[in-house]
Amino acid sequence: MTKLFQGVVTLLLVGSAVHTEAQHTPTGRVDLVYRFPTANHSIVDGRGEDFYMYCDRNFEGERSKPWQAGSYGMVRNPFRAADGNVMFSRFHEGVDIKPMLRDAAGEPRDLIHPIAPGVVVYANEKPALSNYGRYVVVAHRVPEGTIYSLYAHMARVDCRIGQTVGTGNRLGQMGHSGAGINRERSHVHLELGLMLHSRYDQFSPATNKHGIFNGLNMVGIDPAPVLRACAGGQALSISRHWATLREHYRVRVPYHGEQVDLLRRHPFLLRSPITPATKSLDVAFSAEGVPLAFYPSHQPAQAPVVIGCAAVPTLQQNVTANRVKNSSRDPVLTASGLRYIQHIFQQPSPAAGIRTPAAHEK
Repeated sequence: MTKLFQGVVTLLLVGSAVHTEAQHTPTGRVDLVYRFPTANHSIVDGRGEDFYMYCDRNFEGERSKPWQAGSYGMVRNPFRAADGNVMFSRFHEGVDIKPMLRDAAGEPRDLIHPIAPGVVVYANEKPALSNYGRYVVVAHRVPEGTIYSLYAHMARVDCRIGQTVGTGNRLGQMGHSGAGINRERSHVHLELGLMLHSRYDQFSPATNKHGIFNGLNMVGIDPAPVLRACAGGQALSISRHWATLREHYRVRVPYHGEQVDLLRRHPFLLRSPITPATKSLDVAFSAEGVPLAFYPSHQPAQAPVVIGCAAVPTLQQNVTANRVKNSSRDPVLTASGLRYIQHIFQQPSPAAGIRTPAAHEK
């Protein structure tokens, strides 16, 4: 995608997510009720097979179309672990929601709505420029800061950057734009999560065509439990929900008093105050790489190092989106994992332009 805004327009609307959202969001920060983006609510009744779009799979000579591959997490690229169980090594950062309506030609007709009130902060209308195809990002102001929802593979975009939207507004129509998706597998790919760095465009690779709203700069949680929790109209606290996410590994990162952009925008992630005695920050991550909490430490560190990791019956790179490798007894960061830490702490390396794409990157 080319930049949607250039010159002054870019500086005003895309250059700073915090200012963009503050300018256009008329309400204060409150817990939100998150609604389904389409008319498909099947997971409320436990019908995952009617909610998630399948993927084609050929594993150990058997072809299948598992709907579970459309859910969030390590759900793709199956392999058989040392204990004989089937595990998955590819991370799917979001959920793929099936269409409810198709025309005579099989094209989906489902309309896509924001899952909560917010501001449209990005819209890519050139599908060839991203594996997401046509995609839209909406910013939602909550007590914990600003979270983002992303809607991908649209047939068309019906909103504009800077537009304030509610759940009754239309963002676009479901489609199959983007790499590797055909008409039969049409769906909307939905993500909900945090922006890793509000100045990502200042140190991102030269190939970045999406500014701070590049998918590499967005880290998603599973939106399905959020949607189910709000199905009866109840508001959901992001910080309380964050506390339910499971830690898988912890990384100790050297700290020298610099401002950490993610903590500036989301103070709820910091579990105790940083003091003059703080020598490092211990960052807890989910297996998928979601930053769960930051713990100031008096222990020095010369470089980012894994200090703890949950045991699994396979190598860690198979369950951590290739950010940690080896067993739980001797875990270390991979090159991709080190770049990820540098990204969060704005410490770009000379190899910052070399990245290992995960699902839907971008």
